Amino acid sequence: MRLLNILVPAVLIALVLFMGLYNLGGDLMNDDEGTYLYASWRVSLGEIPYRDFFVVQMPLSLYVTAGLFKLFGPEVWWARAASFLLILGTGFLICAASIKFFGFSRNLSLAMAGLFLLTKHIYFLGRIFMPDSFMIFLCAAALYFALKAEHRAPVIKQKWALFLFGIFSGLAVLAKFNGALLFGGYLLYSIYLLVRKMERPRDILQKILVSSAGFLLTFGLIYGLLLIFVPGTYQATLGYHLAKENAAAGIAALPFLRLGQFVGNHNYGLIPIALIGIFFGTVFKERKRSLLLFTTVAFLSLAFIPGKFFLRYIVFALVPLTVFFGDGIRLIGSKKRLRLFAFPVAIALVLLSLGPTFNLEKLRAYDNGTRTVASFVREETMPGDYVFGDDQGINFYAERPCPPRLADVSEATTSSGQVTSVDIRNECDRYSVKLIFVEKGASAHHLKNLRDYPLFEGYLNEHYELVKTMPREFLDVDIYRRKTS
Repeated sequence: MRLLNILVPAVLIALVLFMGLYNLGGDLMNDDEGTYLYASWRVSLGEIPYRDFFVVQMPLSLYVTAGLFKLFGPEVWWARAASFLLILGTGFLICAASIKFFGFSRNLSLAMAGLFLLTKHIYFLGRIFMPDSFMIFLCAAALYFALKAEHRAPVIKQKWALFLFGIFSGLAVLAKFNGALLFGGYLLYSIYLLVRKMERPRDILQKILVSSAGFLLTFGLIYGLLLIFVPGTYQATLGYHLAKENAAAGIAALPFLRLGQFVGNHNYGLIPIALIGIFFGTVFKERKRSLLLFTTVAFLSLAFIPGKFFLRYIVFALVPLTVFFGDGIRLIGSKKRLRLFAFPVAIALVLLSLGPTFNLEKLRAYDNGTRTVASFVREETMPGDYVFGDDQGINFYAERPCPPRLADVSEATTSSGQVTSVDIRNECDRYSVKLIFVEKGASAHHLKNLRDYPLFEGYLNEHYELVKTMPREFLDVDIYRRKTS
């Protein structure tokens, strides 16, 4: 039995490490990732986001990855390895919290963490470089300290844990604005304690003030300094998001359809069992579980926001839901009649949900198309030549600069009108852009969404000539060279 207790965790950890690190730099086809790789590379060269180039994300992940690029060179592997280690760290935090704060056995806690790490959305976030991975880990660390504070009843013993909760919550927002939802969930939980008269108002206020101090010391201080000393910070971060939502204000949200997609998109092995743990467990009888519930609600609230929606926006909800999954498993196991029927169903759902993760063809994928396009760009340009196109990842892989204002041209910026054909023309002329690469086909969605796309086509036809069409993984790229006068 002792050997089994050592062997099972070792096999699980080895499996997760293999699945996370094998062929990590193989598939390059992720346009959002390309933007953040390019931004991190420019930071590693001494440039400052918002002032020297436009990027719509918060800076923490860019600076961490820039440090890796300074040490090891601008290789995608290092950025993705950082994301994977952060996701892996999140799994360890789930396991530790499950054992320490919720009384789960070690084996069940390891199984819960393993399911979390290998579920589709979490697994693939760990294999690409996105600010989401940084936010998820930092939110998980913050939640761990919030649970630690609830684990100790006297307020005097909670202060340092609550302060650390605020610190990590603030760092999470510096990785991605969505991280603020964790602090919002804690405020909802505090209101719940007040309404239920489970704690004195004075103590609740004291806890909010202590955690707010930590939050302001990280996010408040750093973001405030950026707003004061770095031109363009507001427009590229908060201003961009507010303008995006205003542009989408007329779009009707379909929150329950979105939540249904969240469950149905290979989370049906985790969420239905978690719901059993929520509805038939001790959520409203135990404060720590109530805190988890309000954290879940805070992140799932993004499904109700109008505008463009991606499931990764709410994927942090899987962290508290993993604990509720453990509750569901324990409830099923405690009832003999239910156990005989429900366990086989639960196992089947879990195995089916892990199918995309263990897709060997996808795991072995190697993106020749992107590498070929990047090689062509390098051959046709000098190191100081500016190039521009749908995916700034090409700039990163080719190590060629992009006009600063066009360093983050996404579907959101083009469809909302925050980047126009006039902007592109002005920047391309200002920096004498030598090559422009334009994606075409059903999957193209950046430049194709320009509100004044015909003007962009006219500019291309007048000042550039088509020199080559190259295939990438699921679309083609037209490459244009500036005409010589």
